[in-house]
Amino acid sequence: MSIQSRISVALAACVLAMGAGAAQAERSTIAGNAGTITLDWQATQDRAGRPLIAGHVITYGGKSGYCSTRLLVETLDAQGRVVAQNVGFVPGYVGGYDDVYFELPIRTPGTGYRASIASWDKCAGGQ
Repeated sequence: MSIQSRISVALAACVLAMGAGAAQAERSTIAGNAGTITLDWQATQDRAGRPLIAGHVITYGGKSGYCSTRLLVETLDAQGRVVAQNVGFVPGYVGGYDDVYFELPIRTPGTGYRASIASWDKCAGGQ
C-alpha cells in the first residue's frame, strides 16, 4: 500500500471518528514522513445563502508539495448516514508550510457534513 493510500485511509478514519456537525468547525490531521497535513473546515453559507464548505488545508513540513488536491464532501442525514457525495478541488498548489483557503459548494443540503482529503498528486517543491 502506498504512503498516499495509507494517509488517505488514516484521514478517513479520523474523519469518521469525529462525527458530523453542520454548524461547528472540524479539524483532522494526517501525520506523514514529510510532515503533517491538516484540514480545517466549516459548513457555512455564501453571500446568497447557499450552503458551502469553507476552510484551509495547512501543511507542517517542507519536503514536498501537493497538486490537484481533491476534497470529498459528504452530506449526512440525521442518523449520520451518507446521502450524497461531492468532490471538489483545493485551488492551486499546496506547498510545505502552507495554508491554502478553499470553498466548495454543497450540492445536496443535509443535517450534517463530513469533509476529507480524497486524494492528491505529489508535486516537486519544498525542502
